[in-house]
Amino acid sequence: MPDLLPRSMDDMLASMGSPGTWGITWPNPWWPSGNSTYDDCAACVSFYLFGLNSFDNPYYTFVSQIQNWGAHAGVYHEGSAGIQRGDVIGFDWNGDGDYDHTEIAVAVSPDGSVVTSRGTNSNPGDDMRDRTRSARYILSYIRPPYLGSPGQGDEFDMASLSDLQQIVDAAVNNAVNAVNQSRQNEKTAIRREGRGRLYYCPNPPAGLPHFVVIFWDRASNNILYANADADGGITQARNWNQLYYQTADTVEQAMSAGIEPDRFRKLIDFALGKDSAFTNQLAAHS
Repeated sequence: MPDLLPRSMDDMLASMGSPGTWGITWPNPWWPSGNSTYDDCAACVSFYLFGLNSFDNPYYTFVSQIQNWGAHAGVYHEGSAGIQRGDVIGFDWNGDGDYDHTEIAVAVSPDGSVVTSRGTNSNPGDDMRDRTRSARYILSYIRPPYLGSPGQGDEFDMASLSDLQQIVDAAVNNAVNAVNQSRQNEKTAIRREGRGRLYYCPNPPAGLPHFVVIFWDRASNNILYANADADGGITQARNWNQLYYQTADTVEQAMSAGIEPDRFRKLIDFALGKDSAFTNQLAAHS
């Protein structure tokens, strides 16, 4: 992980607003032609936080990389609550959970609902300047340990016992939050990969359950059957989704799209390769 440049938060923000940079398109030192393969917003923030590496390349070129750095450093915060000047913001414009932009906060409204931040982007007309936006677009933020911030240099040495306790408590909370976020990210990754589809038949043919999960990309064992139980398999199907991440669909979604018995049997036979006539019929030339 790269180290922060040894300067205060105010010095860092001042450097972003220095003559030759402020009010013009940021002169990306890694791709001055403007045809960058990087996100200029992330490269810009990375440049002012960390400088250049030994290869004159940006440390981080995507918003998620900077936020992940903060998570590993124990300074990651999900959402916008508690955000303040100097925090590095990860924006999500459409609410899909993916980062779209990053800038550094320079001011926050008293109620925390509006944030003014400093940065740039690679889109035409996106010069280095401050922009004011609703905090509802903030997916997360990190609080870099700038020079002179609490816990840095002489301030730490002169801290009272209560101050030290607050610092320790904050570090512990940040570490716990980082671990929880890491676990949530792991669960999200599991949910996104290798999941099947959940199907439901309100009146299944004899010998078949109400719920099945079909994995179309598995070479073998590509169907899960719900065991018959008191609730018709609802609990097991719910566990497939919520505990074992076997399916992309919730029980409610599957039940709202209930399948007729004959089609349900054909669907299962087709997944198992049993209905050769049906398969050949689909493959035949017209």
